[in-house]
Amino acid sequence: MKYLTIFSAVILISLFLGCTDILDKFPLDEPSNETFYTNALEIERGVNTCYNRLQEIDHRGYVYPLVLDCMSDVGFIRVDSDYKTLAKGEHDARSGIAESTWRRAYQGLMRSTLMLSVIEEKKDLLTDAQYKLFKGQVLFFRAYYHSRLITYFGDVPMVLEPILTISEAKSVTRTPKAEVLHQIYIDFDVAAELLPVNYTENENIGRVTKGAAYAYKARIALYFGDWSAAAISAKKVIDLGVYDLYPEYGKLFISEGLTNPSNKEIILKREYAGAMVNDYHSLMLYMMNRSEAGWAALVPSQSLVDSYNCVDGKNITDSPLFDKAKRFENRDPRLSLSIAFPGSRYGDIQFESHYDSLTCYNYVTNKRVRNTDCVSLNQYTSFTGYHFRKYADMDYRKDKTRASYPIILCRYAEVLLTYAEAKIELGEIDQSVIDAINKIRRDRIDVKMPAYSLNDFADLNTARLKLRHERKIELAFEGFRYTDLRRWGLANTYLNRPILGRPFKGALTDWPDVTFDTNGEPEYPGYENYAPHPSIDYRVVENKLFTPNRDELLPVPTSERNLNSNLDQNPGY
Repeated sequence: MKYLTIFSAVILISLFLGCTDILDKFPLDEPSNETFYTNALEIERGVNTCYNRLQEIDHRGYVYPLVLDCMSDVGFIRVDSDYKTLAKGEHDARSGIAESTWRRAYQGLMRSTLMLSVIEEKKDLLTDAQYKLFKGQVLFFRAYYHSRLITYFGDVPMVLEPILTISEAKSVTRTPKAEVLHQIYIDFDVAAELLPVNYTENENIGRVTKGAAYAYKARIALYFGDWSAAAISAKKVIDLGVYDLYPEYGKLFISEGLTNPSNKEIILKREYAGAMVNDYHSLMLYMMNRSEAGWAALVPSQSLVDSYNCVDGKNITDSPLFDKAKRFENRDPRLSLSIAFPGSRYGDIQFESHYDSLTCYNYVTNKRVRNTDCVSLNQYTSFTGYHFRKYADMDYRKDKTRASYPIILCRYAEVLLTYAEAKIELGEIDQSVIDAINKIRRDRIDVKMPAYSLNDFADLNTARLKLRHERKIELAFEGFRYTDLRRWGLANTYLNRPILGRPFKGALTDWPDVTFDTNGEPEYPGYENYAPHPSIDYRVVENKLFTPNRDELLPVPTSERNLNSNLDQNPGY
């Protein structure tokens, strides 16, 4: 069978995805499969293009998937954007976030289906090892992009072969997500059979592996409540015996850990500064504090800060170790490793966000300097009074727009939590569940929380709450919270609460008391009557909105439906 050239495929993708300016979308140096795929190296280069849409949205500062947490209850986005629009429930079918998420997934999907056809057509040009390696990667991505689509949009057109005609592209219909999920399972399983467990040192880093295929199958199964498939797939990752937690949680998310060849925790990451020209991200600019010339645009919420338990494993209301005057001491070590709070060192300065802290200590000059993290001196400093430490790689403070360190997309700790959650929901709480969670709580040099026993998971509700708490803390600012709340049926509760920041006046002992609800989440009684910022009350930073029976899914973009009347809309849009 004769396939269309890549140029023709891009035209079809453009029509299918609503791109009207084809010349802006088509890289002119990409050859066609008619003239280019004449040897294994050229086919490999085609396979490599399937990696180009790994992230939902290509934004250098609001890096996906991390920014998703700031659309939830654990973070805040300061600058107006499509992401903020979604967080506030003001998005619609014309919003850029819906269009970009849909478009990039289908671009990746179309590239994958095209390369799958090329691999089969040009099979004689490949060794058996090359054939398996290339096909395994492409099948992984066909499942990966379909997974992303059903997670965000529900029913979507399933694409298993290249779109060959314009009429075909404009007549596709939405496939029930259960049918798409079934195909996703098949593709991940076959990919796992074909892909290696790991690669040699001479091979490119960042490629998908057998473990990645099992891990992503476990993730999508978990998202859709298929507990058995999730547990089995996660266990397959564990049984490979090649993954382990990085020894130091605090170094896992900076260059030292991210680029360490002996790091066994990372299953898949998005590489930067590779073959593509000018391939960098600006995460440091968006997340860093004003004293380090950052924009303070992505910051953690008070609720997230208060979610970290004390070192005895109890929350800050119940623990006798909690001291309001020293509220950041005796806490889960992951608090100080994940978040910069008042009084802690952040970069070269002692970070302090109090309204009256006009100066701060500089550790390099050993002098007090003007404190531009003080809200009375800079109104655009952190609205919550905190910053993320995760991914705050201080080696890039002077070059914030050209960071080249990778972003983790999948790591072993997530797999352990997936396994534990699936087993809990199956009612199969055994020692393997306890061991998986305890490994995360105990096995690192810098994280030592009390070990659980089977007695601590005596009933389903208790086990579920402990697992969900661990997932919230371990995976903070990694992009899971928004989807987790939706799939747990808790989005209507926690995505409709205001985002709070620290009190910007008074002493630590003046801060209002915190309580915890039946789900173990922080509550702030009487927040409706808080004094306006700045005061000794928590700052009401933003009121988010989640509309049930609508916001569980993104809308199908209007541009797609204008081109294809067969695409019906999700409820509520």
